[in-house]
Amino acid sequence: MKKLLAIVSALFLMGSTASAQDNYKAFEHLSAGIGFGTTGIEIQFATPLSRQFALRTGFSFMPGISKKFNVDFDNSTEDFLRRNDGPGYYEDVDVKGKLHMADWKVLADWYPFRNSTFHLTAGFFVGRSKIVTAKSTSEFLNEDYWGNSGPELGSNLDTYTLVSDDQGVIKADVKINSFKPYIGIGWGRPIPKKDLNVSFDFGVQFWGKPALYTLIDDNDGTEYRKVDRAHITNEQKYCDDIRDGLKTMEKVIAYPVLTVRLSGKIF
Repeated sequence: MKKLLAIVSALFLMGSTASAQDNYKAFEHLSAGIGFGTTGIEIQFATPLSRQFALRTGFSFMPGISKKFNVDFDNSTEDFLRRNDGPGYYEDVDVKGKLHMADWKVLADWYPFRNSTFHLTAGFFVGRSKIVTAKSTSEFLNEDYWGNSGPELGSNLDTYTLVSDDQGVIKADVKINSFKPYIGIGWGRPIPKKDLNVSFDFGVQFWGKPALYTLIDDNDGTEYRKVDRAHITNEQKYCDDIRDGLKTMEKVIAYPVLTVRLSGKIF
């Protein structure tokens, strides 16, 4: 363990100082790095623009992470839960959710102190807007009603229903902005002073207010659209859970980015 700490410390020190004689002409050097962090696995390329500015670009992705859970509709109306001859859905449903994150980034670093690796960063990420997908994995509806029925979120006078597809599956997606501005700080020069260095980044992606999309039937017809929290007027417990979940989700307008990276000089 002590040897491992010594190696990591040595690599970090390689990138922690810069000599006044180092050459930082624009695009004269290029490095490649691989990183790990809250955006997943990252591949990055970087080049200096001057002693105080550098440009970075790269791609990051989160390996597919899925989770299974159960949704309990807890509806006590017997007629509504008829399984054999009515449109009612079952009391509970198994659901599988999956996380999808993949982005291309362009970042600019500013080194305010001449001989320091500390930098301020601004730029953007561009990538997937659909970051979470979920679908029911257990039998959900009477087969006669596949494609035109599902959990009612609104009242009879103001129809607002989650509708299954023609296979009886409810699908939903969480979407954010595909363009995500970024600001942050970090330590490390874009080009290692020797062969390798370790760098760190800490910042925030601003991805906008997340929204839930699914197949909705309302007074305007059936369409894949955003779930409007104000239209969820049903008093059932599962509707309370959906409202509370949407309210919490809509507050998460930014995502923390923490990355540790090992870089090597190409030329």
